[in-house]
Amino acid sequence: MSATDTGQAKQEAVGIARAVGEAVGHKVEDIADRSKGAGADAVAGVARTAQAIADQVAVDVPAVADYVRGAGQKIDQLASDLRDKKVGDLLTSAAEFGRSQPMTLLAGAALVGFALSRLLKAGIAAPSAPAEASAGETEKNTVWTG
Repeated sequence: MSATDTGQAKQEAVGIARAVGEAVGHKVEDIADRSKGAGADAVAGVARTAQAIADQVAVDVPAVADYVRGAGQKIDQLASDLRDKKVGDLLTSAAEFGRSQPMTLLAGAALVGFALSRLLKAGIAAPSAPAEASAGETEKNTVWTG
């Protein structure tokens, strides 16, 4: 094989690798954008829940309601940022936040991990509901922990 053939083969390989990389990159970006949208919707739901909680406790404990309302507004801003920013920008922001506030980031990660583990446990442990219980029957939902 001559040097010219080797150079051409190398250029072809680089061209193919670049084309595959671009195709995969677009697909990954598309998947990330769909996931980002679903995450933004979930975060917005948390913000709405915080607002509803604030409204419910406003009469009894106005200071707590103000705090929860403020947290809800920040959570809603996070949802907007998730929708509006690119995935790369979000990752850069998260990395910068982690460098500037490492303890807050760790505490938040622990809280998210705890919440996810509780959700997973609840989903796994929840027995399926019977179609219709008889009028005289009562059922106890127990989980075997074996």
